[in-house]
Amino acid sequence: MEGEGKKDYRASLDYLFGLQRFGIKLGLSNITALLNRLGNPHHGLRAVHIAGSNGKGSTAAFLTSILRRGGCRVGLYTSPHLIDFTERIQVDGIPVAESRVALLTDRIREVVGEMERSGELWAGSSALPHAEDVDPKKATITFFEFTTAMAFVYFREARVDVAVLETGMGGRMDATNVIDPLLSLITPISLEHRQYLGKTLLEIAGEKAGIIKPGRPLLTTARQPRVLELFREKCRDLGAPFYSFGKDFAGKPAGPRLMDFRGIGHRWKGLRLGLAGGHQVLNASLALAAAEILMDKGFPMNEDAVRKGLAEAGWPGRLELVGDSPRVLLDGAHNPGAARVLKQALLKEFPRRRLIMVLGIMADKEISKMMASLIPPVDLLFLCRPRMDRATSLETLREKASPWRKPVREAAGVGDAVDQAMAEAGKEDLVVVTGSLFTVGEARAHLIRKGLIPG
Repeated sequence: MEGEGKKDYRASLDYLFGLQRFGIKLGLSNITALLNRLGNPHHGLRAVHIAGSNGKGSTAAFLTSILRRGGCRVGLYTSPHLIDFTERIQVDGIPVAESRVALLTDRIREVVGEMERSGELWAGSSALPHAEDVDPKKATITFFEFTTAMAFVYFREARVDVAVLETGMGGRMDATNVIDPLLSLITPISLEHRQYLGKTLLEIAGEKAGIIKPGRPLLTTARQPRVLELFREKCRDLGAPFYSFGKDFAGKPAGPRLMDFRGIGHRWKGLRLGLAGGHQVLNASLALAAAEILMDKGFPMNEDAVRKGLAEAGWPGRLELVGDSPRVLLDGAHNPGAARVLKQALLKEFPRRRLIMVLGIMADKEISKMMASLIPPVDLLFLCRPRMDRATSLETLREKASPWRKPVREAAGVGDAVDQAMAEAGKEDLVVVTGSLFTVGEARAHLIRKGLIPG
């Protein structure tokens, strides 16, 4: 029976990942129609909705951990996964079972088939002028729409007290934006996904602001004055309370992995963080301010839950240090902002003799800008290509890295690159794997197989 279950799960994944060939179709009509067919499992779901360019996952990890420490049953929906699809949908820190994925896939797939046959599905991509339409013959549910529907059904059946939901891309036209949340969070904004979200920072911020709902509080750690004014005006129009970092709440470092917090109604000192990196003070501050508002809404949290939740928070692949000789640092920095954060962490928190980097980046990223932060401190660079159609070729990576004149080697795959880098490294050296969560995911799976990370 176990073998049959594995077979069903693999068949489900084949179907789900096969939906990726239909690309990204921003818009809410198909997900709304599908959820209606499924009995609107998102209606009545108490949720916190998170958008932004960097820090969504860490913020979600902090908030989820605090809520669980407060005694809540918590659903978590994030993307992408590092190693296995089940990581995307969790309840109380436990990924959805493979057998449940297979059952839910069959159930939702049957509904999608009915919708395809009846012509209910829209074939276009979105109302955004820079998004491309697809062949009308390919009118179907996309991968992200399908998995979002799966998460909502699972959370309803699991009877979660609250769900923490990450947007996949943008906000206004993101499939998760069918939710009416208790509150919305927007992390720092940077230029990303410009072919879908807009060419300028304000256009992208406008898409993120699409998660703001009438009367629902918005909390943000975005810092650009024009972006903040955009958010403030949107909140004013919708009657939504607006809270910004630095004005309404703030956090500051108080030592290694320690912070002090001045909140909307609380002050907490000497909070210990379970995640490494000075930038986590910003993410933890957003989670703490959200926790304050949830307390006011009756959620059973107190200072003890806050302290223990922050300290116990974990988020694999974000400044995750594994191994001893050599040390290996896994960080899925995937855009210029995240690359700058990693650069600062390498300067301040990870002393070493030499820095050896394994680098694989997706082709739709600002590669040169990322390299401008990542490559200067590197002593030896290993280039690799994760098993993704969107991954940048080794030839392009080599060309983009050439201005820094660093020693460069190339590997057939991520695992090979990690093995070569570790073999090259001495006990006092640091191996860093970065450039994409897909690169880090393959590296992490490889290190699990080698026994360097618990499986």
